[in-house]
Amino acid sequence: MYKHIKPDIIKQSMFNNEDMIKEFIALYRTQTPLDFEKLTAAITAKDYQEINNAAHHIKPTMEYIGAPHLKEQLQLIESLAKETADINHIESECSLLKIQFDELFTELEQYEKSI
Repeated sequence: MYKHIKPDIIKQSMFNNEDMIKEFIALYRTQTPLDFEKLTAAITAKDYQEINNAAHHIKPTMEYIGAPHLKEQLQLIESLAKETADINHIESECSLLKIQFDELFTELEQYEKSI
């Protein structure tokens, strides 16, 4: 049903507590876009250290929603920043991630409504 999130993992992470799940999703839907904006701003500024920091900061949250593939994408961006890889490559990877993030947020919204 969902491409990016795994409701079973979200439930497990939040101890099957519906109130906690709703709070978590609300916080996640508020905070993660801000974190993603920091990542894209760092890429625009070609600030490799900040790209590394922003990707690293977002990465662990993917575990709580059951999206290890997005964690891997963030790890790749983090590694590319550490290697000071071509900024166009990093931008390209971030663009792919953005598409997936948009889908993920749609899924979280749908899941939140189903609780």
